[in-house]
Amino acid sequence: MKASVLITLVILLLCLGVSPAVQGQTTPSFSVNAAAGVLLDVDSGQILFAENPADVRVPASLVKVMTMYIALDQIQQGRAALEDVSLVSERAWRMGGSQMFLEIGEQITIEELLFGISVVSGNDATVALAEALAGTESLYVRWMNDKAAELGLDVHFVDVHGLSAENRITAEDMAWLAYHYIREHPEALDYHQRRSYGYQPRSQSSPIVQNNRNGLLWRYEGTDGLKTGYLSAAGYNLVATATQNGRRLIAVILGAENERVRENEAVNLLNYGFRSFETVSTAELLPASIQRVYKGREGVYLTTDVKSIVIPRGTANALQTHLLLDTLEAPLTQGQPVGTLSISHDGRLLRELPLRAAASVERAGFARVALDSAILLFQRLTGIFQ
Repeated sequence: MKASVLITLVILLLCLGVSPAVQGQTTPSFSVNAAAGVLLDVDSGQILFAENPADVRVPASLVKVMTMYIALDQIQQGRAALEDVSLVSERAWRMGGSQMFLEIGEQITIEELLFGISVVSGNDATVALAEALAGTESLYVRWMNDKAAELGLDVHFVDVHGLSAENRITAEDMAWLAYHYIREHPEALDYHQRRSYGYQPRSQSSPIVQNNRNGLLWRYEGTDGLKTGYLSAAGYNLVATATQNGRRLIAVILGAENERVRENEAVNLLNYGFRSFETVSTAELLPASIQRVYKGREGVYLTTDVKSIVIPRGTANALQTHLLLDTLEAPLTQGQPVGTLSISHDGRLLRELPLRAAASVERAGFARVALDSAILLFQRLTGIFQ
């Protein structure tokens, strides 16, 4: 293909707001009724749909996904515990918008705050959590931005609750943030899937029970998260995740005109992903035979970290693979990178997966090492590679 033609095609794809990788999957006959939308398959790490994925948007309360992420990181690292108690400050109590209804001077556990953030989207709970774990909200926000940089996300946070219109994110980055979050902290879904949560402030005689703002928990099979958001500068946002038949998808809708629209569009994306694609195990695409390991006691099977890919349903015969394998020499350690598996679909590159040694291979005895050394030397001298 001539360079000018290739450039024209790329420009056309960008103008349409759909990435070339998505075009390599299938071309949907719909677009989202929102400013931006992305659909991500979690097991394969493939984006199945993207419309305006790189447009910079205001996340609103979607910021709280990162707020939760940092807290669960701190707990996982042993720097905090669910039963740790925080004292509610006046600043936390004064937070406007959605609230858990904390009161000044109350003692509350970290776990209660996590429910207050994930279920009822309490802005007061986010500040109380940040102050409990970092001392100040500003330090906690720095942790959030550091985490985003660590994950390779081009986002920017200025608060822990999402009330500021200065927070920045894209639909694609939001999808990847949710992807890393639930993979590193699957326990997070125990909080996000709770349909309601009641907190009893000190001044009340009974708990204040509030429903989860994610309507898909009631209306879409397999939904167990994740978060809603709204600001006038953002519109109505939703990042939803659901599992059906062992597959998990993440749908992101940014800038919808109301709650019902954002839910309907998320449902459309999830239906598209579950109904239009099928899973292929990468084990079926790897060489079935043992690969030779020079100077080793035995050969080795190949494996990859990605366990599956997804393709348009009924198109498995359009898959092609290309193996690029290093010259394997012992000793090898289990998991050591040894090459690349390129997977194409209908002639278009779909994924490039790093190949790894499925097991360790020890160095052989003197005779085998000497023979293989001679073979490798001959190959290098003659330009023959096997």
